[in-house]
Amino acid sequence: MSRWHAEGKFRQSENCGAQNGFAELSEAPRFDDWLPRNRLPPTYFPKSTQLDWFDMDTFENFKARSGHPIYGEHDIQYSFNALGYRSPEFEHLADVRVIAVGCSYVMGVGLPQNALFHYQFGERLQAHSGRSVVVWNLGSVGASNDYIARMLQLAVPVLDPHILLVNFTHASRREYVSVQNRLVPYNPGWEPHDLVNRAIKKQFLGLSSPYDDRVNLFRNYRAIEPLLCNRCWLFSSSDPEALAEIAEHVDKSRYVGVLGSVDKARDGAHPGPQSHTELALLYWNRFLTLNK
Repeated sequence: MSRWHAEGKFRQSENCGAQNGFAELSEAPRFDDWLPRNRLPPTYFPKSTQLDWFDMDTFENFKARSGHPIYGEHDIQYSFNALGYRSPEFEHLADVRVIAVGCSYVMGVGLPQNALFHYQFGERLQAHSGRSVVVWNLGSVGASNDYIARMLQLAVPVLDPHILLVNFTHASRREYVSVQNRLVPYNPGWEPHDLVNRAIKKQFLGLSSPYDDRVNLFRNYRAIEPLLCNRCWLFSSSDPEALAEIAEHVDKSRYVGVLGSVDKARDGAHPGPQSHTELALLYWNRFLTLNK
């Protein structure tokens, strides 16, 4: 029986099973930073800082596109906690603790915090339950499914969440540790400036295949499934084709759907507010179905 159910809340499913967007070699966390013991790793983003622009969401791009139909140049603020996550501090106390994890879609590049699907889910949950809710945002720019699995292995024992919302990202991405003791995020759509990172990308490109991507997604999914078995967790995807290839290996009752892109965020690239609202509703409806 899940802790969520045991505490008298909702029934859990019984089926357990940088500004540039990427860290260059000189900025990337070292081994002891990204795989610490009994604590969360720091990001390479600003710490305890508020920014008006971040990553692909730049003033120059905003002006080049003649603005945005909803958000002006002062309508979005990126607030980073003491470890560099766009999240409340991890010491924040609440009756219900929620983790959201994924790539920049979850981090919310180009959107205000209150437009993000996991923020909307938390607002619905608080109104529905009458209890205080904190949603910790572990999303990171350029993150891979390797990152998602690693972060959950580190964060769950520390934050002890009641609910987890996992948005699996593009299956072609990876995490790699270089001989320089640096964590290097691999993304086929990213062109590194550092010569070492360029060499690493070239090797990954030579070895990549859609089949290996799917196997890696399978490994990542199966790595977190037993970790979250006794907790209330749901997942979505930004790469439904890869997920479909491993459909027989996942708990379909926890799958809510795809974070689509029916509109765009202020940066012109990431999913916009309507896309997040639709995903928030999918998460909420599935949550209610599992917890009747």
